[in-house]
Amino acid sequence: MELLFKLIEELSVLRQIPQLLYYDAIYPNAWIALREEILAFKRKSPDTKEIDFVLNSPGGSPDDAYRVIRTLRENFEKVNIVIPFWAKSGATLLSLGGSTIIIDEAGEFGPIDIQIPKAKEDSPDFDFESALNDETSLKLLEDRASLLFRKMFIDYHTSKEIPINKTDLSKQIMDYLCNFYEPLLRQINPYKLGEKKRKSDISVAYANRILVQYNKIEKRVQSYFVDYLVTACPDHGFVIDYHVISSFLPNVIKAKNIGSEYEQKLSEISLYCIKDDSSQQYIGFIPKLELISEEEQQIKQVLENVSDSNIAKLKT
Repeated sequence: MELLFKLIEELSVLRQIPQLLYYDAIYPNAWIALREEILAFKRKSPDTKEIDFVLNSPGGSPDDAYRVIRTLRENFEKVNIVIPFWAKSGATLLSLGGSTIIIDEAGEFGPIDIQIPKAKEDSPDFDFESALNDETSLKLLEDRASLLFRKMFIDYHTSKEIPINKTDLSKQIMDYLCNFYEPLLRQINPYKLGEKKRKSDISVAYANRILVQYNKIEKRVQSYFVDYLVTACPDHGFVIDYHVISSFLPNVIKAKNIGSEYEQKLSEISLYCIKDDSSQQYIGFIPKLELISEEEQQIKQVLENVSDSNIAKLKT
């Protein structure tokens, strides 16, 4: 990852702000590593109030996504979330709490619908599916049944070839639809439907909490925005880019608005992330944080407070 480190060091020079790289999924051990890194940084630079948080992540646990943004905002007054390529799912969720979101042309967020494991029929492995699948299927059946009832009622009631009163016609159509859809409805487990709905509500609750705590927007817009992220996107990999996210959040800016040189460097980082098909992971400040012991820190403090002549004497 030396090339990536070099590019982010160049961003650091341009921005004159510490650059914290999060290049990993979002899960408990990753959050712990981030917290340790920040605490070590704060011991060395306690007065730092603003950082750039360079985020490239496929997402992960919504619980840990909340913990990540809480740790960042508790330790720094301003946290700029920088998105060179992707910040999907849980990474989208934590990004909602950024003071500013800086996004490259290729940067993208994604839906925050919960993904749950689903056993494969032909192997002991698991796939993942949206917790909303059953609810979406149920709504589709309801809509189709309603549409079919309306169509059949109008067709038969307006037909002169089939004389039948409204009450009998309605009953016969309802009986037909019940028999038609019963096999499909039997495949939906109400208990599992409720369980999946509760899991889906986790993303809704965290998104609203993060927006209220860190990024206040109009309540009506907030409600519509969260609903869009959780239920309105057709697929978990659906691309939510600058044009979409900036229509909801006022603190989103394009990299080019910072400067052409910054835009070029962030685009190079973006290409690195896009091409990287390895399992590389890194969480830490760039340039890499050099930790020194408390005793070495005290010696350094003494040396900084004495004159050059005294330093020469100390050395001898």
